[in-house]
Formats: sequence, C-alpha cells, structure tokens
Amino acid sequence: MSVTSITDKNKYLLWVKSGGRCQYRGCNCSLTQDILTKRNFNQSYIAHIVADVPGGPRGDAVRSPLLKDDITNLMLLCDTHHRLIDRADVAGHPETLLVKMKKEHEARIENATAIAPNMQSHILTYKANVGQFTPEMSYQTVSQFLKPTYYPAMADTIDLSLSNSIQRDRDTAFWTTEVANLEAQFDRKLFQNYAKGEIKHLSVFAFAPIPLLVKLGTLINDIYTCQINQKVRNPDTWNLDDDTAEVKYTLIEPEKKHKTVALNISLSATITNDRITQVLGEDCDVFTFTIDNPFNDYLKSKKHLEDFSIAIRKLFNLIKAKYDAQTPIHIFPAMPIAKAVEMGRVWMPKADMPLYLYDQNTANGGFTKVIEIVNS
Repeated sequence: MSVTSITDKNKYLLWVKSGGRCQYRGCNCSLTQDILTKRNFNQSYIAHIVADVPGGPRGDAVRSPLLKDDITNLMLLCDTHHRLIDRADVAGHPETLLVKMKKEHEARIENATAIAPNMQSHILTYKANVGQFTPEMSYQTVSQFLKPTYYPAMADTIDLSLSNSIQRDRDTAFWTTEVANLEAQFDRKLFQNYAKGEIKHLSVFAFAPIPLLVKLGTLINDIYTCQINQKVRNPDTWNLDDDTAEVKYTLIEPEKKHKTVALNISLSATITNDRITQVLGEDCDVFTFTIDNPFNDYLKSKKHLEDFSIAIRKLFNLIKAKYDAQTPIHIFPAMPIAKAVEMGRVWMPKADMPLYLYDQNTANGGFTKVIEIVNS
C-alpha cells in the first residue's frame, strides 16, 4: 500500500491523462460512476508502477524514492486491477508491462480528445446476405475505426439493412426485396436528415454482394462528404492506411464493332471474357479494367481508393464518348467492397449511361443480371 502523499498537481494530471478511466489494458471502466447504481463518486485508486518504498511491489532501493511522486510512474486503476497488480499477481505484472499499458491508454485518450469538434461523423451501415454468410456489423464493432480522424456523431449507427432476411443472393426475389428496402431506408433514415442539415459527414461500413454495394454508392452519390471503409482481412481492420504506393490499372479496349457494351472489372479476381460472352453473346464489346495479379485483399490504402475513383470516372467518360448515351453498360464485377461503393458514387445519374449489374453465383450457373441502374 502506498505511503506517499501524491501532490494534487499530479493527481489532477493523472486524471486528465487517463480520461477518468482504469488504465489496465482491456478494462477502461469509468471511475466516476457505479456500474449498478449509476451514482457518481470517486472510486479510483492511484497505483505506483515502481513502488514508493523499496519493499513494495516492483520496488527498488534507488528508484523508489525518486519515482514516488513522478507522473510517469503513476497509474489510475479500479479496485479490482489495483488489487491484482499489487497483491494477487505482482509477478505477472512487471514494470515493463505496466508502463506499456499506461502509455497505450494515455495515447488513446489523447487521440480521442484531440479530434476537432467539427469532425463528427454519422456511421452508416449496410449489410446483406452473401451466400450463406451474414456479417456482424454493430456500433460496438465499427465505431472504433473512426478514430483518430473522426468521432461518432451519435452512439448508434444509421443502419439500412433488411433485418432477419432469410433470402439468399441466388434467389431473384432477394435482389428485388433488397433494392426496394435499401431505397426506402435510405430515403427515410438518411436523405431527409441530410436535407435538414443534420448530417455533415458519413463513415460508411458495408458488406453485401457487389451489385448492392454499387447501388448503395449511387444513393450516397457525391453530394455526401464521406469516408468509405474497407474490410481488410490481414490485418483485421476496417481502416485503409496512408501508404502512397500506386496501383497500376490496365484498360484493354475492344474495337468498336457492336452496340452491346460490357465492362469486365477484374480487380479482386480475374474474370475471363468468355464468361461474359456466355451471357451476352459474341456480339458485344468488352472493356477489361484490371491490375497485375488480381487478388481479394489488395486494397489497403486510401490512395488506392482515390486513384480508383479518378480512373473509373475517366473510364465512364471514355465509354460514353464511343457509344450512345442511352446504351447500358453491362458490368461484371470482381472488386473490393469500398471500390464497389465508390464506383456507384462517381456514376452521375443525369449524365452517365445506365448500369446493368451482374452477380456471379455458382448456384445459378454463373453470372446473372440482378440490378438495373438507369438515368433519372
């Protein structure tokens, strides 16, 4: 037990640095409110990393007197973790571990409180069944990925998902139902609030079959300022990094011979053109937009997404210059989630060619047209 009288200055400073929460890794409980009664009172303990006396936990004959009132040697803890590190498991809590916990906690509090007041963002979530898989996407699981740039505008998500759907993407009814629900939910939960000026920025977390993600992007459009998040498998995150390395896109153009136009987007996997002509017939012009060695987890940086947005906008313009403006583009996509949403965002409803979106499903024998997005 501490015998040192810690100065008020360091007590206050420790409370500020800890955000009034337990600094033990994984705890983070509030130290100003009882979890059951919700009554407000101080239930914190100030613990020494190196004990203030040589014989205490992690004590040292030389360093204990020097660090007894040093803010770098103090941790704010709840009763449970104060007892754990000083009594129940001293050996399991060496100085190096506690110092690391303290630094991690204080860095997180600093990052959270450093966000500018105008950097609030509404979390927009949308999920739909992908094969037999229904993803989990709650406020608790995605809100952490707004920091350190943004903070949640409210303690909930704007969820556009159809709840408890038993339909699967191999069924025709699945697409009709999902599109109708997506449009209705978007209008009710998002568009009306945006028109009132209540929404300034969106953080988008979506996981659904690619055609639905493109449809979502057309609804968001470029009138909303937003951040499109990407589910990355390794490391497991929704955040794109700040790497500035470029991805080289390759466009293979056909000779203009036919009135039917197809766009082969081979980014996360390779789609061979014969799979497209099996659906549309041989009398079609196929534009292929791809990268070297397509694979399903290549999108990792914000620059990759920004570059894609520019490249796909130029591609829409190029195709429109070669064909009648009312000619639909039949899109066969193999692409990351964020790029599907972004492609929908850059499509201009009053100026661009209609989009016919196809979904690959082995249960249906290959690609099937599932959504039509037409000019308004």
